[in-house]
Amino acid sequence: MTYPVQVFCRLRTLPEECQSCVKLLSPTTLALSASSKIGRKECNYIFKHIFTSYTGQQEVFEHVALPLLEDLVKGKNGLLFTYGATGSGKTYTLTGEPSMPGIMPRCIGTLFNSIADCQAQKFLIKSDRMNGFEVQGENDALEDRLLEVKMSTRKMKTVKRGGGDVTNNYENDGTKLRCVNENNLYAVFVSYTEVYNNTVYDLLDETSGKVLQAKIIREDSQKRMYVNGVVEVEVKSAADAFELFCIGQKRKHMGHTILNAESSRRQLSLVDLAGSERCSRTQNTGMRLKEASSINNSLMSLRTCLEILRENQLNAANKLVPYRDSRLTLLFKNYFEGEGNVRMIVCINPSIEDCEENLQVLKFAEMTQDVKTTKAESRYTPYKYKTPSKTAKQTLSTQTSATSRIKKVASFLPKIPSVKLDMENPHENIMVLDSLTKVLHARRQKRERNWQELAKREQHFRKRLLHRHQDSVLTKSEICSLKALLKKEKQTNRKLNIKITDLETSNENLLANNKEFQDTVRTLQNTIDEKTLRINQNHLEREKAKQKLVLQSEKMNQELDEKLRQQRACLQTATLATEAKIQKIKNILESDTMSACASEQEVEAPVQPEVKIVQEMAASAITIPAPRNRRSRSAGEVWLEHNVIKPVALGTVLQPSMKKRKSVNKLKKASDVTNPRQNKYCLLAQEADAGGELETKLYKGDIVQTCGGGAQVIFNDVECLRQESPTSTRIVQYSMQDVRNVNGINQNRPEREKAKQKLALQSEKMNQQLDEKLQKQCACLQAAMPAKERH
Repeated sequence: MTYPVQVFCRLRTLPEECQSCVKLLSPTTLALSASSKIGRKECNYIFKHIFTSYTGQQEVFEHVALPLLEDLVKGKNGLLFTYGATGSGKTYTLTGEPSMPGIMPRCIGTLFNSIADCQAQKFLIKSDRMNGFEVQGENDALEDRLLEVKMSTRKMKTVKRGGGDVTNNYENDGTKLRCVNENNLYAVFVSYTEVYNNTVYDLLDETSGKVLQAKIIREDSQKRMYVNGVVEVEVKSAADAFELFCIGQKRKHMGHTILNAESSRRQLSLVDLAGSERCSRTQNTGMRLKEASSINNSLMSLRTCLEILRENQLNAANKLVPYRDSRLTLLFKNYFEGEGNVRMIVCINPSIEDCEENLQVLKFAEMTQDVKTTKAESRYTPYKYKTPSKTAKQTLSTQTSATSRIKKVASFLPKIPSVKLDMENPHENIMVLDSLTKVLHARRQKRERNWQELAKREQHFRKRLLHRHQDSVLTKSEICSLKALLKKEKQTNRKLNIKITDLETSNENLLANNKEFQDTVRTLQNTIDEKTLRINQNHLEREKAKQKLVLQSEKMNQELDEKLRQQRACLQTATLATEAKIQKIKNILESDTMSACASEQEVEAPVQPEVKIVQEMAASAITIPAPRNRRSRSAGEVWLEHNVIKPVALGTVLQPSMKKRKSVNKLKKASDVTNPRQNKYCLLAQEADAGGELETKLYKGDIVQTCGGGAQVIFNDVECLRQESPTSTRIVQYSMQDVRNVNGINQNRPEREKAKQKLALQSEKMNQQLDEKLQKQCACLQAAMPAKERH
């Protein structure tokens, strides 16, 4: 036997300033009228029953949940879930407020009101955490109860960690079920699970750790779905159930899209589905957007499953229902396949702003009503009347015997003897009457004593009763004061819990803002690092450009020095050739001994100008050394002296002075040059000059560290040490031909001087051009550098 899913509708109270988009046509029909901007026509929707905004929580409970509760005690499963947009009243309908309890508190209170005298002893029935139960013996149950007492301290800590001291704050109206079988024993187990981001969590899990562990959904031997390893706590009162509910509420994820499930077996599952709305209205971002997407996917999976079930039932098709697409549909798969009664409450916010969301919710509700489920059957044994047990019989017999003993004890006066008078014997009759009179006097005396004892005991009992009454009055007043104090403490505790919740919410918001700020700081730091890296790269490029300019300048200076040296060598060679010719002339003149006097007179006059010419030539051959760096630079410096060959000891007065130096004959490794303590380099070379004399040259340079970790040597000076004999230059007599040659050489001197001056001017001009170019590049680099780096 099948019957459709019963769908109820509840309308939320509409604020005065809002316009309604819902029109109530009958107790089972409503019309949704869209605004003119949307351009849709009015649509009618039919429900099992429609609860208006004036309907109380009690009426909703009696129409919707009470039949499911009656099926529960008869051994049938039940599923009730609320569906609607955010803010439509789903959670209020299911949980309510302390003064106006919702469906869940009323179900718990009614259940315990009905089975109060039929509950089994605690731990007599024990859950195996695999969708089944085990019946234990009295000894095992007693051991579990003793173990619970021993671990009470630990449980108190767990409750404190879970959600604080929370007790039953809901009002109990005393409603009872009439269909409770007194021949049965009942045990109530409560589990509290949550589906969050398509992951199942057990909110009553007491395992260590701040993060709840995810649970998996499995199938038992009877093809029923259950949460594997879920904690099922046996409760004996409504207060215990509410305490567990509040503990689970504190452990829920701090989001506005939560699945709330309270279940017991036979199972009555009360489900508060998350809100169904568009993300554009909620303005969710980040993790909240991800949660909303996961929620919408779960609700869409539920809708898809119901649509396929409806299509299979209408068209006799056999399509596969995708229950496994979502944990929500997989968990309640059995309810849609005939394992229990399914009911749904559609909550509607009649505001015209929620018209689009209401339209989708009503379409889903209309489609759900077409789905039919198989009627659940009770798995309990047939009903039997309760017969008196042996214990009751023994109690009854004990009461009867006690009553008879009391009656026997009540005959405490002397027994009146039976009197038999004989009219023929008056004397004997007088004796019998005398004995009867004595018995009566004794009974009278005994009765008076008993009355006195009774009065005394009555007075004593009255005193005790008055004393007990006074104690009772004092105790009642003390209980009232303690109740008032307890109520005040509960209110204070409730306020503190609310404050803690608000502070936790504020803390989480601050943590989220802090995380966003940290992300922003991290992004800005990355940007700064990139710009710093770019600045360093530009700085490195500028340094390379500077070094390149310096190298180019040094190279040009070396080229100019090389050209000048070559010209000097040419002039020196020409001078040496002239001196050789003069030497030949001298030899010729010395070998000529004929007509010495005449020759002396003839030659004596021009000798002076010849000597003058030679002296002028010798004087012109003396060159002024080119200006270099200061000669005393070796003072306070560390030198690297490189001797290619073993030098010959110099006998000069002036010796090279390098106080701090390291001498090597071969550069074998790079560390010989890259040593940061060395900043000067000197290459020593010895060779013979054109006259055959020993000449020592010292090539000096600066060791400059490069940006790549190496070093380079920039040569900037050459020192020459040479010794000459003082008799190497002599004044001799020259022939006219030699004089003419010397005159020719002297005539070429102005041209050579002009060439030297021209070369010096060109070198100076090139140096000026290089300096101007270097200054322009430095100015451009300084303009491109940030202000902070220039400082």
